[in-house]
Amino acid sequence: MAGVELAVALTLWITFGAFLFFGTIDAPPVFARTAIGMCASELVACLAWQAADTCIAPGCQTLSDVGEEAAAWQIPGLCGLLLVAGVVYGLRIARSW
Repeated sequence: MAGVELAVALTLWITFGAFLFFGTIDAPPVFARTAIGMCASELVACLAWQAADTCIAPGCQTLSDVGEEAAAWQIPGLCGLLLVAGVVYGLRIARSW
């Protein structure tokens, strides 16, 4: 449980920071839009995980499991891919100077 919360906190911090950074360095808008979209997706997944965790209606446990899986592994993995793509783009631009 603590690992998931750490993953959520780091992903929110990194994606929002990437959103601000990509806008500052004049990267293509797709990078900043992807970063803020992943930040919002992580927040929604975390809210679904926590809200469904305290729900007692049938089917809430499934929603909680899906939210936890997305918040713990799927969205942070995509965040890593975004950062790799940003580094590759930066290196490609730096080589053309």
